Amino acid sequence: MRRNRFPHTTGQSLIISYRSRFLPAILLLFVLFSFWPGVSEASPDTVFVLQTDELPVGEQVRSSGEKLISQPYGFTRISSDLSHNMKIGHIAVHGFGSEGYEWVGSLVQLSEVYTNTFLYRYDWNGCPEEAAETLADGIIELFRESPGVEKLVIFGHSYGGLVVTFCASKLHLNIPIEIHAIAAPLAGYTRLFKNCTVAQDRDGRIAFPTWENSVIYTQWRTQFQLDNAFRQFPEDPQESNLADSGIFLLPDTMDGRRLGHNWSITWVIDEYLGIPHSP
Repeated sequence: MRRNRFPHTTGQSLIISYRSRFLPAILLLFVLFSFWPGVSEASPDTVFVLQTDELPVGEQVRSSGEKLISQPYGFTRISSDLSHNMKIGHIAVHGFGSEGYEWVGSLVQLSEVYTNTFLYRYDWNGCPEEAAETLADGIIELFRESPGVEKLVIFGHSYGGLVVTFCASKLHLNIPIEIHAIAAPLAGYTRLFKNCTVAQDRDGRIAFPTWENSVIYTQWRTQFQLDNAFRQFPEDPQESNLADSGIFLLPDTMDGRRLGHNWSITWVIDEYLGIPHSP
């Protein structure tokens, strides 16, 4: 504990007395902080695991969301005894200030089919290009250890959509890759340009690096006036100048409820899994 410096003294006996008095306390603090649940650091090759029975939905979805979003930075595999498909890997990347609950149901459903289903946690206070670089390095390492994976599908929501879009050009894998940006402010916004060094095109929107032909990229846009995260903006931040991307506008309702910012995840992943919904 380098920060806990003892006062300088010239008496040897006093030094020994200080050490004997404070060393047990220092060791105790070290142990406590090593296992303190708020610490979310992990080595890049560490993968944590959550069982689906640890993530109940319904009335408990909020507490499940807290458990999900409190996982250490990096990859957490969502594990289900029902999964049977090991050939397609899935990675979910959360947005800024995520409470986790918006991902719970969709990740449980994905994991009940696909064994390699992961949530990726990162520091949302950083800039998206930095997070994308770390994500790309982690993905390459993760699937280097999973030779049976033949395809990778990545979902990024909101700020996470920026991260996965920057990540797209950094993924050099010998398998097809699908990237889905959900309710993502791909045009950029004032605070982002102020806090991060982000390249812009002539229209003042984010200029993303190009990606390889093996990447299939899709934008899923919410309806601007129905999205609580965006409708206070003067213009829809989802409208980017990205080439080589599919664009889908989400409906205004889902099962009789307004389809807004967070619920867009459920609609997209249900669509991916072939789960129907009524308007």
